Amino acid sequence: MAWIEIDGKEIPLLEPPETQKASPRRLLHVVFKYRRMIRNIFLSISLPLILIVFVLPQEYRAATKVMIKPSRAYLNLSPTSQDNALSIAPSSEVLNSEMQIIRSREVLGQLSKELPFPDKGWLDSGSPFGIQAIPVKGTSIIQISLDSTNAEWAAKAVNRAVELYQDQQIKVRKTQGIEKFYDEQDQRLRTDLLKAEQDLKVFQQREDIVDAAQEVNSSLAALAVAEKSLKDTESLIRETEKRVVLLETQLKGQQPTVSSSKSITTDPAYSSIRTRLTQLELERQSLLQRYLPKDRLVLDKEREITELKKQLDQAEKTTVGSESISLNAVHQRILNELLTARVQLQGLREKSASDANQVASYGATAAEKKQKSFEFDRLQQVVAAKRDALALYKKRAEEARISDAMDEQKFGNAFILEKARLPLPPAGRSTTLLILVIVFFAAAVSIGFAFVMNYFDPTVQDEFSMEQEFGVPVLATIQHYGT
Repeated sequence: MAWIEIDGKEIPLLEPPETQKASPRRLLHVVFKYRRMIRNIFLSISLPLILIVFVLPQEYRAATKVMIKPSRAYLNLSPTSQDNALSIAPSSEVLNSEMQIIRSREVLGQLSKELPFPDKGWLDSGSPFGIQAIPVKGTSIIQISLDSTNAEWAAKAVNRAVELYQDQQIKVRKTQGIEKFYDEQDQRLRTDLLKAEQDLKVFQQREDIVDAAQEVNSSLAALAVAEKSLKDTESLIRETEKRVVLLETQLKGQQPTVSSSKSITTDPAYSSIRTRLTQLELERQSLLQRYLPKDRLVLDKEREITELKKQLDQAEKTTVGSESISLNAVHQRILNELLTARVQLQGLREKSASDANQVASYGATAAEKKQKSFEFDRLQQVVAAKRDALALYKKRAEEARISDAMDEQKFGNAFILEKARLPLPPAGRSTTLLILVIVFFAAAVSIGFAFVMNYFDPTVQDEFSMEQEFGVPVLATIQHYGT
């Protein structure tokens, strides 16, 4: 408690009363306030529904299971072959497609024509359009079921629906007229192949070609030989030109003729001077024995000896008696080799010109045959392509005939694992569970309606509503006790 001091005196402060708050008691108050209305609504809802549960006839569920195993490939109009391995486990898209075929109007419409529901009363239920298709989780199996009060009709209808589904599956995936299409293409390709072969034959006859590749190789080989010969000839020409220059240089250094034999005799004048000189030498020696070297007689002898020596130096020792002249063998050999080299050089130059002409001729021939080989190869490729296409279409036409035979035998990708057989299990929930659901639903609706009525009631109902309405706290209440 709080206190306040006024004029030295402490005076206690009164606390305001607590505000009323909503409590679970108010909820129970509403229930007990409208208990008669809640009871009436509950009974009016639950009793008819429970009666309907007991009156309605029992429904039965006929179910069959189909396994989707895509082991068969359906043909299409693609000209290329498909050798891809098929998946044993179909994807979710494949299963969804199969379920759409099961629920298609064509299947259900045909089923309703063949097996209409035998109407035995307004409480009986059943229709072919109530067929359900649900995939079994984790498998490639589809369960096809139908709920009906007529168990025998339900079993027949669901089994027939599976058969109609198999027929419709084959019909949907089958390409109409594919066999006829391949036969037409076979005839057209045969005509194209004959034309291509005729074009190739005419080209061979016109260009005189048997084996274009072999002829091109032969022309190229001849061209290579001619080019090698031309290069060898040009190399020999350069070598021969160098040899001619060398031989001409050697020829200039040789005399055309040489002396083969010569007779030589001593010159008489030379011999006479030599004899006189010897005699004077002897006389000078004799004078030196008798006179001094500067004696006039000795000096005269020496002067005479000197003059004779000068004459002896100027005189020829020998003289040619007779001489034979002949051709120089070295000069003759070099000259012959030079003439031979010049003749060979001329021949090599003529051969070089001939080889050059052959190279040009073989080159033009090889280029022409190469160009023709391109056209020859193109025509051969056209013929080979037409043959391959014809063989492929023959194969696909045979596959189409096999596919038609399989369609007639109803070989598809859907296999019936089990059919619906009597007796059928009951469909839907159990009766006890349905009654519990009805009771819970009726109670919820009746109690909810009571709270709605209380919400829209304009009267003051309790302390909480009074505080909300007038904004003042409630100090005390007087409980109402019924008698």
